[in-house]
This record gives sequence, C-alpha cells and structure tokens, in this order.
Amino acid sequence: MKNIFITGVSGYLGGRIAQALSENENVSSIVGIDIQPPKKNISKLTFFKKDVRDPISDLLKDHHIDTVIHAAYVLTPIHDRSLMEDMNISGMKNVLKACAENKISHLLYTSSATAYGFHPDNPVPLNETHPLRGNDDFTYAKNKKEIEAIIGEFTKAHPEIKISVLRPCFVVGPHFDNPLSRHLTRRWVLFPSPVAPFQFVHEDDLVRAVLLCLEKTITGVFNIAGEGTVSLPEAVDMLGGTSFQIPYWIMSPLTKIAWGLHLKFIAESPASGLNMLRYPWIVTTNRFTEEAGFEYQYSSRTAFEDFVRSVK
Repeated sequence: MKNIFITGVSGYLGGRIAQALSENENVSSIVGIDIQPPKKNISKLTFFKKDVRDPISDLLKDHHIDTVIHAAYVLTPIHDRSLMEDMNISGMKNVLKACAENKISHLLYTSSATAYGFHPDNPVPLNETHPLRGNDDFTYAKNKKEIEAIIGEFTKAHPEIKISVLRPCFVVGPHFDNPLSRHLTRRWVLFPSPVAPFQFVHEDDLVRAVLLCLEKTITGVFNIAGEGTVSLPEAVDMLGGTSFQIPYWIMSPLTKIAWGLHLKFIAESPASGLNMLRYPWIVTTNRFTEEAGFEYQYSSRTAFEDFVRSVK
C-alpha cells in the first residue's frame, strides 16, 4: 500500500491525479499541499495549505510517504518573472531536498514538452534524447528546461530514488482551463502567421500514464501526446469561432502592449509566447507506449473534441 504526497493538489492536474489515486485500492493515504484548498472533497486525502517552497520534510516523515508526485507549477504567466521563477525553481529544489532527507522510493515529476523549446529548426518529431532548449524569454518553458537539469543532477546524486519524468504536450479535456483554452474559445481569435500544428493529450490519458508509472515503477523520461495533430484555426472552427492570421511583426508588438497594460481580454501571455504558436514542437510517443505498454484512449483530435463538447 502506497502513501503518496502530491504538490499542487488543488490544481488542474494535481487534483485529477489525487482523485484517481483515491479510487485505487493500492493507495493507503494521500497527503497534498497547495496554496488553495481543493475544490471538492477527495477521499484518502489529507490537505495542508502550504506554498511548495515551505518546509515539507516533516510532512513526508510524519505520514510515512514513499511516493512523491510534484505537480505544483505556475501555469499561467505572471508579470513578476522573478517570483514565478522562484516558485518554480525553489519549489522543485525544496521537494528534492525533502525526498532525499526521507529516502523516498519514487518521485514522479510532471514536466512538459515545452522544455524542448519553440524553434524554427526543431526536428519533427522530437524524441526524448533531443536537447532541451526551452526559450529563455518565455519563463514557463525556460523553467521546465532548468528543472529537468536539476532533476538530472539529483538523479546522479541519489541513484537509490526511482524517478519518472513525463513531458506532456497541451493537456485538454472537460477541465481544460488556461490561457490557451480561453484564447481558443473567444468569438474572434487572432494567430500569428504562420501558425504551427498542435498536439493534445486528454487529461484522462495523462492521469492514466501517471498511475501506470506508479503501479509498475516505470522510470525515465517520456513524451506524452495523443496521436496526430490539430491546426489551431481548425480548433477555433470546431469551437464555433472565427480565426484570423496576421503577420508576426504586427501581432508581436500588439501582444507586448496588451501584456504590459494587463489587458487580459487581449493577451494573457507575453509576446514571447507567440513562438509556441509559430514553431513546431511535435513529440514522439512510442517510447512510453513500448516500454510501459500504454495505450492512449484519445488521439489529439478526439481529445480536443471532448473539450469542445464540454464547452458547447
């Protein structure tokens, strides 16, 4: 029976993982932390209101934790980049410190395919051995890259701890709610020209992948994405909106101004985030399916279609 600790337990992914684990007969208890309480009660979960940078070693010790899932991360860009980086990087270091002090047996980190970066010379597709080049001007991708480097050093120093790192593409489903979802569901949607195709993974598939890693103690680094791609203009059409592609040299300064003025109805991300839409960051998925015996229930298209049904 596992005793599992989850950071970011009130978030989109952390909450879904906690709910699934609460229904697993092999899980004895769940301890979760977040800066806000979960939106609904989850059986087996003991919640503590804590910042991921707060001391947590005693929590792991007192609750006999053997497995840690680190899902806490600043998803939506904020204007204070220093604070965002401190929460992401210092939070990861704090979790690793607690894992080492308590001799945790298994750590699972939910990274992101954005760690590869958005670059015009990205190969299509990107496999797990490709260098991580998360764009330094886009904090989300930059920190994902940096955290994986920190985990790499930790792995060398603590070979006794089993470590799993999942790199999902954009996660969608009925609970999909972030700057991209809000952008795509507008009546009129602007994209830079050209716009690259997107991969999606259904939230249920990602949760199933996490549970499989824990159940079979699958370690290593794995891309997670549904088969195929969806173009973003097509995604807007599926949602009933109308999309327009405008030259990057026009859209970039407009986005920069809107971001600087905190005009969220125009831009919820800095202009550097436009590269996420312009350049491909398509990943392979065969490693996880082959090594873990995992089967996706949704393709990129059917995953997005499920999101469409949830908002119509």
